[in-house]
This record gives sequence, C-alpha cells and structure tokens, in this order.
Amino acid sequence: MRKSKLDLAVLLIPLLGVAFIVLERRGLWDHLRGLDRAEEAAKRFDLSYAPDASAPAREGDADWTSLIILIKKYSHADLPANRQPKVIARYRALSSEEIPGLAESPIPLAEWTSPGTPLILIYKDWPGNEVQKEDYRIVGTIGDLHSWIERSKSDFHSNVMDIILTVATLALGLAAWFR
Repeated sequence: MRKSKLDLAVLLIPLLGVAFIVLERRGLWDHLRGLDRAEEAAKRFDLSYAPDASAPAREGDADWTSLIILIKKYSHADLPANRQPKVIARYRALSSEEIPGLAESPIPLAEWTSPGTPLILIYKDWPGNEVQKEDYRIVGTIGDLHSWIERSKSDFHSNVMDIILTVATLALGLAAWFR
C-alpha cells in the first residue's frame, strides 16, 4: 500500500508543477495576488495625456492593497510606522511625449512618460489639502514599480517551484528507497 501511494505521489507532483506553470501563464496567480491590479495602476502612472492619466490610488481602491504590499516589500524608503498612508501618486512627469492620434480621437496614438518619474506615498488626503515635506515619502519611481511587479512574480515563481522540486525529490527518493 505504501509503495502505491509513493508511486502516485511521484506521478502527481510533476503534474502539480505543470498545473502551476499553466495557471501562472494564464494569469491566475497574478490575479489572486492582486498583481494584475498593480499592473493596471502602473500603466495608469505611465500615462500623461490620456483620460484618467496618472490618477492616484487611494485607500479603498482596488489597486491600493497590492501597491502598498509592493512598496513595503521592495521600496527602500523610510516609511513612518505611526502613520497610515492615504494616497499613492506620482509627481508630474519629468519628461513625456505624446504622438497625436486622429484628429477626431480624444486618445493619443502613443505616449511615453519617463520611468524616472517619482512615486510618492502621501499621509493625508490629497488633493484638497496642502502636503508638507513631512506628509509624504518618495518611495521609488514608475520604473521601480514595474520592476517590483516583475520581481514579485519572479520571487513567487521561484519559491513555489523550489517547494515543488523539493517535494518531488523527496517523493522520488522515498519511492526508490521503498522499492
């Protein structure tokens, strides 16, 4: 009985690895981890001319939690422990370009915003309130945000595959031992 369970494990564990990769390619893990919403926010921060360009993220927005997790995990900024952030925004673009679309279209054909444009975490409601130096932290840049998203995906993939490979190796070793 023990032998058949080990044989089954030796067969199932690689299938789990394949299933993980297929679901990863389909975007399921990104969706469950909220990275798809963080990617939408990053794309929005990349815009300078389109409607809703660079709209900030606020507490309660769909992308808020994902962005905060990325900032806390990957940013090197010194974040105050005794204050709760209210808004994630970006500075006005350091440099940007718009390639105009058709005259009747309100949406540009293409645009580029400098990836070096800073992202800030604001600790009071904004806009509508004056933000002093002590009320915000520069947490990175638009380019950093894109890198953090990719790094989070890579870290997750690596960690899960390490677990799957370790379990597969143990199951294979036990199956060989008990033969």
